[in-house]
Amino acid sequence: MKNIKTMSFSIHIYSKREKIWSVLWNPTSYGKWTNVFTEGSHYNGELKQGNTIQFLRKDGGGMTTLIEKMVENEQMVFAHQKEIKNGVETDSIWQGAKEIYHLKTENNKQIELQVILDVTSEMEDYFMKIFPRALALVKQIAEQ
Repeated sequence: MKNIKTMSFSIHIYSKREKIWSVLWNPTSYGKWTNVFTEGSHYNGELKQGNTIQFLRKDGGGMTTLIEKMVENEQMVFAHQKEIKNGVETDSIWQGAKEIYHLKTENNKQIELQVILDVTSEMEDYFMKIFPRALALVKQIAEQ
């Protein structure tokens, strides 16, 4: 992986960790908060440790990703594998890049959602602007 940087984002959410987890990974709510990245964002596959899933855009492009670790209601670790272009998997500069979601208990009423991700230097500014918007949407949905 060339020119990869690690970024970290976090937000405090007043909700139960089970609800936050559901907002993150239920296909319907996943589509809502990830829509800030790209319209029609969704995933195909079963969210289970060891599985490979596809993160896709409306046009069918996206990437394949290995679920390296999954501790329900606590942590999800993705390792990106291949890029999908026109329905075909191709090598990607994102191969091996991590995306980690961690729910940390702050107190009885508040959970910190921390996201750590590897990004290319070209995408750093984009994620710096867009990821806080996505997390704000997760917070909004989870606190309803």
